[in-house]
Amino acid sequence: MPKWILFVVFTISLYSLPAQQVFVSLDQFTDYALQHNPAIQQSILNEKVESQNVNTAIAPMLPTANAQATINDNVLLPTTLVPAELRGGPPGTYIPLQFGTKYSLNPSGNINLNLVNAANYQQLSIAKKNRQLAQANTELNIEQIKTSLAQAYYLYLLYQSNYDFAAHNLSNADTLLHITQVRFDNQYIDELDLNRSKSAELQAQTQMEQSRILLEKSLNTLKLLAAIGVSEKLVIQYKLVIQDMPLAEAITVNQFSRPELKTSMLKSNISEMTILREKLRFVPELTAFANYGVIGQNNNFRFSDGGQQWYQSGALGVALNVPVFAGGVKYYSVQKAKLNRQIAALDLQNTQLKTAKEDQDLVLDFVKAKSDLKARQRQLSLTDRNYNLALIKYRNESLTFDNLVNVQNEMLASQQQMLQAEADYVTSQYKIKLINSYDKK
Repeated sequence: MPKWILFVVFTISLYSLPAQQVFVSLDQFTDYALQHNPAIQQSILNEKVESQNVNTAIAPMLPTANAQATINDNVLLPTTLVPAELRGGPPGTYIPLQFGTKYSLNPSGNINLNLVNAANYQQLSIAKKNRQLAQANTELNIEQIKTSLAQAYYLYLLYQSNYDFAAHNLSNADTLLHITQVRFDNQYIDELDLNRSKSAELQAQTQMEQSRILLEKSLNTLKLLAAIGVSEKLVIQYKLVIQDMPLAEAITVNQFSRPELKTSMLKSNISEMTILREKLRFVPELTAFANYGVIGQNNNFRFSDGGQQWYQSGALGVALNVPVFAGGVKYYSVQKAKLNRQIAALDLQNTQLKTAKEDQDLVLDFVKAKSDLKARQRQLSLTDRNYNLALIKYRNESLTFDNLVNVQNEMLASQQQMLQAEADYVTSQYKIKLINSYDKK
């Protein structure tokens, strides 16, 4: 085959390979996911929307200028009867007179400026506070996404450990089957023990396949959170490492630096500011204005002629608008704002209590998880050792098959308990570290 054909085939094969993302730590994976997660991108867009709302709130305080032009075609001019005797005509008769011209052109412009409008200034303050609220919501979303990412990441690593356990158990099942096969061939045991060992091997194979599927599913969950296509290849080059954290480092963060409390406090502040804005709508408004215009009239629609006469008009002034009664709309708006303030105050109070309770529970969970993890580590080491000893005894015909199965079941239970203890420990540890990181921002 010619070399150029080989080159083309190789090039096509490279482009046909699925894209691959490789991560070596949770922090690296989190940084990537936060840049691509749709929920975070949406929060950032919401911040930009609130920034535009600030600009919108500034607009009513700036001067406004308008230019317009009207052109009229007076199809039927008004007619008035004038006594003929005024023109030297016979008494009792009238002369019809038409007033105006057929065409008129009136270009004009005006400028307006709000001198006093307290509600508009308050609306600007509210818009700025809403921008801060959008930023706090982004921080809250990031905290929630980070927690979800960590849980999914550690779950994947735990499924890796579970897969390793399954592979180890399958190896043990193969060893057991070999031993029972030898003993059966030597007529030391009956077919029942041999079939039970075969069944145990089949069960170990099934568990290993289930572990592999769980591993793939957890990998797909990570892809979803990081906005990675399901057809792309995701590689986590990291094994679960349990790092100790002193209990003294549990929860040290100031409660009010937490995103959920910052969000709730901002909502409470906005509700207070909204009441003031609604009250300020009762304050008189003062507006300055200036306008200027010209008008030209003729019967021939020839406004560009040099002989066309233009008549000017203009005015400067201020307008005072004093609210007197608007059907109660402003009054009820104030009452509604007061109710919203009460709702926001209750939400803040509930968030404080809820956050304090969750923090306390998290510390208790961490203390328990740390204790359980040490106990499960010792237990797993012990049951694994016991199974090896039991297998030796079974080979030497000093232990029955049923007793061996009981020891094996203890080892399998210890493996699952160990995985659960690791999951509880690393999850609570990560949450505490994440919470404490807000004091450093």
